[in-house]
Amino acid sequence: MLLGVTCCKSTETPVGATDEVAEAVPKQKLNAFSTQHTEAGVIKWTLVGDTSTFHGSYVEVENPTVQIFENGVVSITLNSERGKQFLNGTKRDNLHLTGNVVGISKDGKLFTEILHWQNRAGRLYAPDKATVVRGDSTWTGAEMFANPTLETVTMKNNQFTLYPKDEKAHEYHKTPTQQE
Repeated sequence: MLLGVTCCKSTETPVGATDEVAEAVPKQKLNAFSTQHTEAGVIKWTLVGDTSTFHGSYVEVENPTVQIFENGVVSITLNSERGKQFLNGTKRDNLHLTGNVVGISKDGKLFTEILHWQNRAGRLYAPDKATVVRGDSTWTGAEMFANPTLETVTMKNNQFTLYPKDEKAHEYHKTPTQQE
């Protein structure tokens, strides 16, 4: 008995197949999205958006508005074109905002293109150019870290236009204001 087997490899690409990696299909899409994060019953932030798309490990939100709270009071309100809420892993409960990010707090305004809310650290992080405005004074730099009220801000590559009327006199009571 003689058995012959022939094999051939097709070089044709099946219809509909591409070389591009397909983006994961969203699991759920909602209109008028709203959520909040609490710790020990204390509200830490709220996120509201026009639409949301659930992707398993994160939620994408269109036109998000985020309010970050400290001691039950809104510290800053952030708006942008797009946002992500991370649901698990090391970024759990963090938020990532992109596209014309604007933040308004009692101590100023923040403008940037990319902003991260690092929930566990309790701080804002803008990896690229960011501008903080207080009255007519402006402060521009990169790699900004700030608390939610914008009272404490650090940046690299700083450029300032400061006016004394916009800065609080004796803002840091332990810092000498006169030469000793």
